[in-house]
Amino acid sequence: MKNDYLSLLDLEMSYFQPILPLKDFAGKDGQSLYKSLPFWRRNNLLPFIKEGGWGLEVSLSQLIWLRILDNLRALGYPVKDTEKVTDYFFKDAYFDDLPTKNLLQQKETLIKKQSKIKLDEFEQQMLVDIEYILGDKLLLYGLKFDISYLSDLVVWCVKMGKEAGVLIYPNGLVVEKRGEEFTNHSKAPFDVEAPHIYISIKGLLKEFVDNKELSNIVIPYLLEDEERLVLKELRKKNIKEIRILIQSEKIMRVDTQVQQTFTDEQAEQVKKILHLKNYEEVTISTRDNRTITFNRTTKNMTSGKTGSKN
Repeated sequence: MKNDYLSLLDLEMSYFQPILPLKDFAGKDGQSLYKSLPFWRRNNLLPFIKEGGWGLEVSLSQLIWLRILDNLRALGYPVKDTEKVTDYFFKDAYFDDLPTKNLLQQKETLIKKQSKIKLDEFEQQMLVDIEYILGDKLLLYGLKFDISYLSDLVVWCVKMGKEAGVLIYPNGLVVEKRGEEFTNHSKAPFDVEAPHIYISIKGLLKEFVDNKELSNIVIPYLLEDEERLVLKELRKKNIKEIRILIQSEKIMRVDTQVQQTFTDEQAEQVKKILHLKNYEEVTISTRDNRTITFNRTTKNMTSGKTGSKN
């Protein structure tokens, strides 16, 4: 990452978004990870990724899986057993309909909390988003290609701020470590003292996020396409000007000269506004002379998205 750590909001808002340039990441052999994609694809280790489906930019979720594959190969773990590990994390999640299960569990937790105390702004928005997603079969289907037992493990690690990892045994047996607890969703018998390869989730995340901040990250947040575009341009330091109409009808304007970039404080302010959807309209002007304007969309179970986009 060339010492360019992701901020907490970057990671929280963009875990599944392709914003990381794959050319910047090398494998254990010193070669670009991109060169290994054809081999991994041929051996069914890139689940649900079509030919040519991985481009120059990947998500953190994808990159963590590539790091696991790279480490297993460097340690000499058999490819045929690695395919079983892949099935455990990805194929099982797909057929178990893991996204729906997770959303229903989160909804139940929020409703139970709401019956006792008032939800804060973020929790209220999360409940609205969950209701919307559960009512959108097409979106739920798309999430089945992102949400996996591996992504769940990473989310748990950063949310709880505790050690998490993967124990990989001969013949493709996988055991997940969450704090002091060891689990296997397939209910296969295991012995934690038997010889195995251990891959630490926090160890993988240290490449991207300052370790002292890991315990403060919350569950990844779903963004609109335009909001992801703003985040992507911020990461590329490609924004020249941004104007945001806040719900209080005040304008926030951030200007920079062509030779300057947004400060970290300005970028964090913008991301917090997007994170809470606390805006009515956003206009961004980029250094490549593109101007994008969009209005905040509202969501509900019956009518879906409303609002205009330009």
